Amino acid sequence: GDAWSRASWSCQLVDMCAWLAFASAQVLSSVWASAKNDPGLQDRTHSFQQSVALHGDEHLTNVVVWPNTPGATFDAWADGVADPMPYAYTGADARYDPPASLQNYEAAWALDERTRKMALLVLDMEEDYRSQVSSAIPSSKRVLDAFRARGLPIFWTNWAKTAAMGGGGTDRFSGFRGISNGENPNFVHKSAATMEELAPVTEIEKAREIKSLHFSKFADRHADGREILMPMLDELGIDTIVIVGSWTDICVLTTAYEAADRYGLDVIVVPDATATGILGHNAALFLMAHVVAKLVPSAELAAFIGSAPASILPVPVPVARLPGSSQPQP
Repeated sequence: GDAWSRASWSCQLVDMCAWLAFASAQVLSSVWASAKNDPGLQDRTHSFQQSVALHGDEHLTNVVVWPNTPGATFDAWADGVADPMPYAYTGADARYDPPASLQNYEAAWALDERTRKMALLVLDMEEDYRSQVSSAIPSSKRVLDAFRARGLPIFWTNWAKTAAMGGGGTDRFSGFRGISNGENPNFVHKSAATMEELAPVTEIEKAREIKSLHFSKFADRHADGREILMPMLDELGIDTIVIVGSWTDICVLTTAYEAADRYGLDVIVVPDATATGILGHNAALFLMAHVVAKLVPSAELAAFIGSAPASILPVPVPVARLPGSSQPQP
């Protein structure tokens, strides 16, 4: 009896220790993200690790350190010109001890430093927004014409969400009022057609026009859940996207961030070819320029593309429909 009792307690003790170890592991262990199948960590240049080995011990050359002085300003891109903006994080509204200095980064890569397969994204330049974003039409057309002249691929998106489709987080943020009178900016109220000046013309171009329901144009999906935009870019081997259009602080911003972070693309935003109907234009350009995108004015970019540099690789027109297309291509 005593031997059996002692053995039973010993087994229970072992089981309890094992359970505690398992429970502790579940509580204390972290969930590690994996780079194995992550497209955002894909090195589309096939040279990054080699560059790290050669230059990893050097100081950064694409950062400026600013003293965090109340009332100071710095120059940020806005409409292609320098615009002073406040940058100090001090005062009564600070919720943390402000740092003594702040760092502003710019893209470390140069436009012509390597060969690129480029595509243009014309975001939401539609009739419903003409009165708010018409300032971006001439510069957007300059870039569009340059891409067409080189035979480079172009994709269009049009914001097409109506209140009848609503209910998600961005819809609840904007609310359920202002529908019949057209005040609510989260829904299209008149026409989701691309402005005539910038509209797709050929059948191939029309097959690359996406009626969009998301701020990030990478988030749009077919009815069966398949992604629309990124499979088309992948099919063409695109590694660099150029963004023009609207709204700077909504769709342009979120698309640029997701392109760089989630899909590992180099991103160029054309500041004078973007516009918005709300207050965040300059702030959005600043954020993109210092986190995920290179800002290149339309005249500079069009001249670069028009000069036919060897660094811009041709992108042949596929004979079959692209994976994201909703209609076949001729």
